[in-house]
Amino acid sequence: MTSPNGHGVFNLEAAAAAEGEAAPFPFQYKGTHYELPAMSGWPMTTIRKVATGDLEAALGSLIGPETYEQLCAAGLTLGEMKALFAAAGATGGMATLPNSRPRAPHGSTRTSKR
Repeated sequence: MTSPNGHGVFNLEAAAAAEGEAAPFPFQYKGTHYELPAMSGWPMTTIRKVATGDLEAALGSLIGPETYEQLCAAGLTLGEMKALFAAAGATGGMATLPNSRPRAPHGSTRTSKR
């Protein structure tokens, strides 16, 4: 994508905006509705937090500290937080969370010669 002035400079922000607005990821926890912003708009600092396993900081940065504290006060567990990120990742185009174990292969391959 070139710039409007025709100088051929790629405008990353304009290109990302042209991709369209992805829908946020709505979820419910203990009767209260929440939503994560669309994964395509997550800051790379948040992606890094997810990749290093700092899900607490990642979730807090996505929904804000007050909302995060509300979830914690409601009893949010680590398992639930992992499930939330896995579901958001699946809808956001990531098959698994970064640093998750890869899926098992569907079939086995022979390793010895006959």
